[in-house]
Amino acid sequence: MPSLCSSRAALAALSLAAVAALAPQPAHAVPLFAQRYNLQCGACHSVLPELNAFGNAFRERGYRLDGAPKHGTTIVALREQVGYVKDPTDGTTRRVTPAGAVLGAVEVGRVEAFVHESLGSGGGPSSLFLGYLAYGDAHSGVLYRAGLMELPLIHSPGQRNDTLTTYGYEGTLTGLNDLSLATPRWGFEAERNVGAGRISATLAVANGGGSAYGGKPVSTGRSESFAAPELGLYARFPVLDDVHVGVDALSGSRSIGVSARPAFDDRYTRLGTNLEARRGRLEFLAEQWWGRDFNADGGGNRLDSDGGFVRLRWRLGSHAYLGVREDGAAAPAATRSLLWYAEAHVTPHARVLIQQRRTIPGGPTTLEGALTIGIPWPRGQ
Repeated sequence: MPSLCSSRAALAALSLAAVAALAPQPAHAVPLFAQRYNLQCGACHSVLPELNAFGNAFRERGYRLDGAPKHGTTIVALREQVGYVKDPTDGTTRRVTPAGAVLGAVEVGRVEAFVHESLGSGGGPSSLFLGYLAYGDAHSGVLYRAGLMELPLIHSPGQRNDTLTTYGYEGTLTGLNDLSLATPRWGFEAERNVGAGRISATLAVANGGGSAYGGKPVSTGRSESFAAPELGLYARFPVLDDVHVGVDALSGSRSIGVSARPAFDDRYTRLGTNLEARRGRLEFLAEQWWGRDFNADGGGNRLDSDGGFVRLRWRLGSHAYLGVREDGAAAPAATRSLLWYAEAHVTPHARVLIQQRRTIPGGPTTLEGALTIGIPWPRGQ
């Protein structure tokens, strides 16, 4: 059971967001695309920077609204995030950590170029987090991407968007393999609607090493690269009006070098299922993964892994949430944690997020928060 102090902290955090949500602000966010089409950013975003249904459909069409008039010139924006951790776990006494990112988007004919550059935090350097070209073929309905991209999972695996903590299995490392589901990949992607569902395919040849907001690099003492291209397939289909199910599959091989040892190849597979359901203001999301590394330690030993998450959110108006999520992973040691969080827009361009996390069945409780601000340049509406 959590201590009385941690329980009061969680209650205070949730109460703060609930009060802020009583008068929710319109979501203006960073108007890279909204200014172009003379829209409020709330047309695409729920709580900055998370996308709603219309925002996801806009993304799936290569960030285009064919036939709609275009306005504005904003192509660059700054997203700054100031985080707070009550009890730092990195061995320092630093509780407040600023971090940010530069976002850019420009339209060149039928191609959209998008860049997300981390500005670094915690003493880390700036680095490219995402950078790709998107092309939506209006005739075939296929969306193509090429460059440094996230995997097209049920939600944004690297940015997480509604919390500060990586979801379930998505940040798990297996054996000596440093590649996680949340790591952006260099490669190609194709997506298209099939009936009421959507399927995607990815081919990755390398991976990025940055994070959404930057961070101090962690030395692992080993080098890694793709020994063979990674192939991925992803499918999402509705089974009822407000219930969708999905299946994801990945297969690849890593070349891993450790100190003075000869490099070795680790062939791996990842298989996942997911479920998304909505009823009124209540939203449910769950994901489960199973992984297998066929040479996880360089000695020919196989390692199985698994994990996932269950998330329940209550929407307060259009731009605020209260949520609870349980994460779990085993690779092979098992870990579980429970996360309570609340978030809301407090100004048209700013979001407040507060979360409390504790390990299960018992352990230390961590209280964290963040203020995220989007600043367009030139300043848009």
